[in-house]
Amino acid sequence: MRWLIDLNGQQPRALEWAREFFSEYDTSLLAWIRIDRGRGKYKGAYGRCWFPNRRIPYYRISCQVPGPFPCDLPTRKSPVYISPDGSHPPFPPGTRPGDRVKDMRTGREWIRMLSSTRLRTLDEAIVWLLAHEAFHFLRRTRQVPGRNTEIQADQFADDTLRFYLTGG
Repeated sequence: MRWLIDLNGQQPRALEWAREFFSEYDTSLLAWIRIDRGRGKYKGAYGRCWFPNRRIPYYRISCQVPGPFPCDLPTRKSPVYISPDGSHPPFPPGTRPGDRVKDMRTGREWIRMLSSTRLRTLDEAIVWLLAHEAFHFLRRTRQVPGRNTEIQADQFADDTLRFYLTGG
């Protein structure tokens, strides 16, 4: 696996953390991890995990951290399900409602719940984003439990950032 780092000469502490984090897993199917300042299109932090395909039979992780920091990164939380009578439980603290969705097959309805994670520094952005994208790779290769959803990737990243911030 190759590390492709282009942070304009900066060497954040999170890079050492990232190498240690990945040393705990089998990365033989991971071609590279790229961490850079982005392409100028977006602010904050964003990334992607590419799955293998016929042309490129390896996973790849790309993380862009253009900042500025601090920034609030939108996150997804577990949905709130709507009862047949139209009622629903209270929204969890720290969340706000998103789209209302209906499964046309089953008739079940829910409200997507949104929140945000505060990324105060470049280090925090690298840790959170790398953990989020790593979850997709790790789940797909069955190295961590769960379902490969954005909700669970966001939760994995939030938990990993908390662990990092407490010195873990």
